[in-house]
Amino acid sequence: MAKKGGSKALKRYVVSKVMWISPKEGKWAIKTEPGPHNKETSVPLGFVLRDLIKIGETMREVKVALKQRKVKVNGIVRTSHKFPIGLFDIISIDGIEHDYKMVYDLKGRLVPEKIEKVDKVVKLSKVVKKTTVKGGKLQLTTNDGRNIIMEENAVKPHDTLKLELPKQKVLKVLKMQAGAKVYIIGGSHAGEQGVVKEIKPGTEKAPAMVTIKATNKEFQTTINNVFVIGE
Repeated sequence: MAKKGGSKALKRYVVSKVMWISPKEGKWAIKTEPGPHNKETSVPLGFVLRDLIKIGETMREVKVALKQRKVKVNGIVRTSHKFPIGLFDIISIDGIEHDYKMVYDLKGRLVPEKIEKVDKVVKLSKVVKKTTVKGGKLQLTTNDGRNIIMEENAVKPHDTLKLELPKQKVLKVLKMQAGAKVYIIGGSHAGEQGVVKEIKPGTEKAPAMVTIKATNKEFQTTINNVFVIGE
């Protein structure tokens, strides 16, 4: 019979560029399962726990911690070592006095950053699509796979929603506009922060360009590489 479906294995030399892994240390890597982030912008939870946070020396130890329901991602217990972890996801582990937030290093790789232990998870999600649904309401789709229904029409793609999780309560809308504080999520400046100086409208074939003012320099990047994190 012919083979059905995609391969369940993943070789190290073809992993996503956001995964901090050396192809010389072995042959195989963990493959993420379908979830809130696509495979190009995420890393598997087991990899984060074993190789970055180092709660165990082997994947067997990590799987035990997951099956004991000791790990939460954005306030929800996760038990699969293949669950995809992406930008600004918050990981909480029972018995550890601080939480972790996923950010980019200056090479565009996802790494955990220690943060204070939180009772309520507040996460930033970028709006990537806006559609009208039944009843004339608006459905906002975010970079981390969320679909949020809102009646307010002022929210546009590339704005950021400040959400309380896991309820998905919208606490605030951060607008993509001049003066906004932003985080760069792609290109040669990935991982850097700055302030929007100017936004040049795009065309049907080219995205809008954003001029960013950072410490002692200015640079331009496409609006798709810009994530609003403050005002």
